[in-house]
Amino acid sequence: MKLDNSKTMNRRQFLIKSGWLAVGVTATASCSPIYSSLPALPSTDGPEWADAITWIQIMPNGKARFYCPRMEMGQGAPLGLSQVVAEELNLDQSDVECLLPDTQQIPRFRMTVGSQSILDFFDPVSRAAANLRENLRAMAAERTHYKPAQIKDAPGGFVLPDGQRKDYTTLVTDKPLLLTETRSIEDGLKIYSKNKNRNRRAIGNPWKHHELEAIVTGQPLYARDKSLPNMLYGQVLRPAVYGSKLINADVRDAKKMPGVTAVVVDKGANFIGVVTEHPSQLNAALDRLKLKWREPKARGQAELNDRLNVMRVRREDKFEHSLVSQGQMRQKPRPTHLSAAGYFETSFAAHAAMEPRAAVVSVKPKSTEVWCGSQDPFFVQRLVAKAIGYASDTVIVYPQRIGGGFGGRVPCQASVEAAILSKAVARPVRVAWDRETEFAHNYFQPRYSHYISASATREGVIDSWQHDFVSSPIITGLVPDNIAWIVDKVVADEGTARGSLLPYQVKNQSVRYSDIRTPIPIGAWRGLGSAPNTFAIESMIDDLAKAAQMDPLVFRLKNLPTTEKRLVKVFNRVAAMAKWGRELPEGVGLGIAGAIYKGESYAAVVAEVSIDATDKNLRVNKVWCAQDCGLIINPDQVENQIAGNIIWGCSLALKEQITFAAGQVEQSNFDDYEILRHNEAPEMEIGLIVSDEKPTGVGETALAPVAPAITNAIFAATGKRVRQLPINLESVFEVSETKG
Repeated sequence: MKLDNSKTMNRRQFLIKSGWLAVGVTATASCSPIYSSLPALPSTDGPEWADAITWIQIMPNGKARFYCPRMEMGQGAPLGLSQVVAEELNLDQSDVECLLPDTQQIPRFRMTVGSQSILDFFDPVSRAAANLRENLRAMAAERTHYKPAQIKDAPGGFVLPDGQRKDYTTLVTDKPLLLTETRSIEDGLKIYSKNKNRNRRAIGNPWKHHELEAIVTGQPLYARDKSLPNMLYGQVLRPAVYGSKLINADVRDAKKMPGVTAVVVDKGANFIGVVTEHPSQLNAALDRLKLKWREPKARGQAELNDRLNVMRVRREDKFEHSLVSQGQMRQKPRPTHLSAAGYFETSFAAHAAMEPRAAVVSVKPKSTEVWCGSQDPFFVQRLVAKAIGYASDTVIVYPQRIGGGFGGRVPCQASVEAAILSKAVARPVRVAWDRETEFAHNYFQPRYSHYISASATREGVIDSWQHDFVSSPIITGLVPDNIAWIVDKVVADEGTARGSLLPYQVKNQSVRYSDIRTPIPIGAWRGLGSAPNTFAIESMIDDLAKAAQMDPLVFRLKNLPTTEKRLVKVFNRVAAMAKWGRELPEGVGLGIAGAIYKGESYAAVVAEVSIDATDKNLRVNKVWCAQDCGLIINPDQVENQIAGNIIWGCSLALKEQITFAAGQVEQSNFDDYEILRHNEAPEMEIGLIVSDEKPTGVGETALAPVAPAITNAIFAATGKRVRQLPINLESVFEVSETKG
C-alpha cells in the first residue's frame, strides 16, 4: 500500500498525542488540512479503515480504551459501540473505557446525525476490534511458540493448549497498544458481533450507560458545568427580527456598569456582546445598550403560510423537483375506481432540548481550547478558527455530553460567540444560552403543505397516487444567503423529501415538491421530513381504505409489494400486540400507520384514542410500536429510543407549534411552546423484531408513524379527518361528519 507521507505524519501526531504504541507502521490519515479561505462546513467524512484502527487500544491493565467517534446526546450510541468493542475483545463492560475524543486525539469523523451511528460505525468498529484481537493472538503465539489457531479465546485474553492463561496484561506491558493498517487481517477474519451462532457476551445485553450515576447525581458532564481559572461570562445580543443589520451601537452606559469587563462590537459581523465578572451582571449590562437595527420587511405567519402553500404552487404548476413519475396520471380517476383527495399541513417546530447550549472558550496567542456539546466537534473547530482568524489545527475542541441534540446542536453557536469574546478580553469566557434564546435564535423544522389525490380499484388495489408538497430546504437550510441561490439550482434537498416515497405498490404515481426558502432559519430536526411526509401519506392511505370499505390494516398489507417483508412483519406484529380488530366502546378508536426510515429501519404503530365530546377531551390512551432495526445491540437502549419517539410523536400531534409575527418567534418558553406532560403520556408497549440483519438506526424511525396513527384513530372514532398538526381540538368536536 502506498502511503502519503504528509498524511502519515498527521496520523503519527494523533498517535503520539495519545501515547499509543503502534503494532506495525502508522497508517494513512484521511484528514485534509482546512484552509482559511474555504468556508467552514460540517463534517461528512465516512468512516474509513485507516481511521477506525485509531479508535481502539489495549491498555497495560488489560482494558480497552475506546475513543468513540460518535457524540453522546442521550441516544446511547457510544454505549452500543462499546458493546461491539467488548464483544470482539471478549471483555466485560467494566473493561471498556469509552471516551469522547477531542479533536487532536483521532482523525476527523462524520457529524453525529441521521441515526447513522450504529448503521455506519458497526462494521469499522467491529472490524478494528477483531483485528486488534487477532493481532494480540499472534503476539501470544510469537511468545509461546504455539500456532495462533491453537490459542483459544478467554475473558480478557487467551488460553493456551496447556491450559495456561495469556491475558492481555501479559502482552501489553508498557504503553497502550494500537493496531495499524500494515497488520490488518483481511482473509478469514472472524467478526464475533456478526456471528448469530455465537453465545454473545455483550451484544444483545441491556448494559446500562456508564454515565448514568453521574447524570442522576448531578456531576459535571455538560458544557455549562465547565469552569476555568480566571473565567469570565459573556452574552451576545441578537436582533429580534430575522435578517436585521446593526447600524449603530451606543455602549457607553453599559461599559460603566459594575463588573463589566468589555463590550465587543463588530457592526460588519452584526455582533455585539458583553463580558462580565459574574453571570448575574450580564442582563443589567445588556439593558444599558442602545442599539439601532435596520430591519427587513417583517413577515408574519399568514405570509409564510402563503409562501409555503402547495395549492399556490399547484396553480402555477412550477414544482422544482420530481421524485417519481411513472405510469399514466389522469386528471380524474376512472369512473369505476374509488378516489380520495385532501390537503395536509404541519407547523414550524422547535427542538426544545432540555439543555440550552453553552460553551467555554479560552483563546490564547497561538492556540484555542473549546469545551462545548456539539454533534460535530470538527465543524465547531473550523467555525471557531474562522471566527478568530486562527488555523484550524490550533483549535482543540473537547466534546461534552449534550442534553438533547435532535439535529439542533450541529454548529453550537455559543462556541463561536465565546471565542470572539475570549479573544477580545484575553481570558476564558463562558457563554450559556437561556431558554428564550434557544427558542428565538436556533433554527427550526419547516412548515409542510401537502396535497394528495389517489384512487383504488373496488378490490382495494391502489391504482394512482399524486402527491405534491411544499416546504423549505433542511439539509442545506443554513447555507449562507450569498450562495444559497446557487445551491438551490443544483441540489434537491433530500432532507425535505425524506419519507415522501411510498412503501406501497402503485402502478401510476407522481411525487413532486418544491423546497422554498423563507427568512426563517431552517435546519435539521429529528427525522427531518419523515414525520410530516408520513403524516400526509398514512392519512391518505386510511382515506383510501375507507373508500374501499376495507380494514386499514388489510388494505395496507394488500398493497405492500413482496419486497417489503420486513414492513409486513412489523404491521402484523403491532396488530397482534394491540389486538387489532377488537370491539371498542363508543368514542374510542384505534389507528394504525407505518414507515420505513431511510430504506433501512421499519416501524409500525397503533394508537388508541378516546374522545369525550361532552367534556371536549381527547386522550391518547396507549401506543403500541413494533420495530425492526436489524441486529439489536442493546435492547434497553433501543426501547428507550422508541419510547422517546412515541412521546415526541404524541407531542407533535397534539401540541408543538412555532408561529411568527412581525418577523419574530411568538413562543419563548415551555409555557407557550407546550410539549407533552407526564400526566398526558400514553401507556406504551414496544415489540422488537429479533433479527440478524445488519443493525440500523433507531433514533428517528418510530417518530414518523405516531402522529398519523393518532389521527387515524380519531378518524376511526369520529369519522373526522385531521388534516393539520398540531390537532385543532375544536375541529374534532365540531358536529359535521359522522362516523362512517
